[in-house]
Amino acid sequence: MNITNIKSTYGYVGFLPFATFSLIPWIVGGEVSKTLIYFQLGYGAIIITFLGGFAWGWRDDQKNQKLNLSIGIGFSLLGCLILLLTYLKLILISLFLSIISFYLFFVFERSTEDFNKKDIDYQKFRKILTLLVCISFLISIGYWINPYSNPYL
Repeated sequence: MNITNIKSTYGYVGFLPFATFSLIPWIVGGEVSKTLIYFQLGYGAIIITFLGGFAWGWRDDQKNQKLNLSIGIGFSLLGCLILLLTYLKLILISLFLSIISFYLFFVFERSTEDFNKKDIDYQKFRKILTLLVCISFLISIGYWINPYSNPYL
């Protein structure tokens, strides 16, 4: 098994909590659903913070690496902001910010020299994984704003 396959396998396993935390609320409902969406936001905040730290491991001789480090720190801070907004019960804002963060991180990563040197399978994998994560947050937004399931109505 080559390294790209291993990364893909771990990436999809890492996606399972996103899928679980976004789909189970539609099945179970009630107070458990609100808790699962909080978990999704917490897990997402941890992951985007982790992804932001990747910039530290990219080649130092890469074009714009100083800027890349700063942007990576910015994504880590976005993860902290998502946690704070979740704690303040600003869930809809947290969900939208999560979608924006994951998509913008993919755009940021795609703009680097290191990403363009990766094999095409890895590039496709990262695109699909980002789309799946964003879709999971969209599903949770749908649950949150649905008048029949909104935990605050």
